[in-house]
Amino acid sequence: MFVSFKLQASNFKQGIDPLGKIKPLKESPIFSFLSDRELAIFSRIVSEEDYIQGTVLLAENMKSDKFYLIEKGQVTVMTGGIGDGHGLNLGEGDTFGEWSLLAPPHLTSVAARVTKEARVLVLTREDFEKFAREEPGIALKVVEGIVGSLWPSIRDVQKMLKESL
Repeated sequence: MFVSFKLQASNFKQGIDPLGKIKPLKESPIFSFLSDRELAIFSRIVSEEDYIQGTVLLAENMKSDKFYLIEKGQVTVMTGGIGDGHGLNLGEGDTFGEWSLLAPPHLTSVAARVTKEARVLVLTREDFEKFAREEPGIALKVVEGIVGSLWPSIRDVQKMLKESL
């Protein structure tokens, strides 16, 4: 039986339509292979949050325990702190914070700031862990999707390391 979890966050307005979360999840390569039923169940633990431009979602050396999927708007992820404003611009369908669901809580090495008003789907590690106990089959598929999305980057880094040696 599925149990609904209380989600907490600050500096946002929660979306009202829980079914509106299914479409962006389904369009993400991480979740695209889940059935409509599985997506409906999974979407219950994801919060839909609206952020204004300038909101800092993540600061360097901050505890990292959230996964983000950008539904609309723009978020800039950067190294070297929030101040310089240079980094990778992420938009609709892009994700960050994947390791937060896979690894123990850790301090992040990047920062993320909303650079264009954004609607973001957010999942906390705590809620994902609770969900995994209730729906282990769906949670395993999500982990496989995350690993699959990260694998090309890991392979690229391995290749660069081999070439530099």
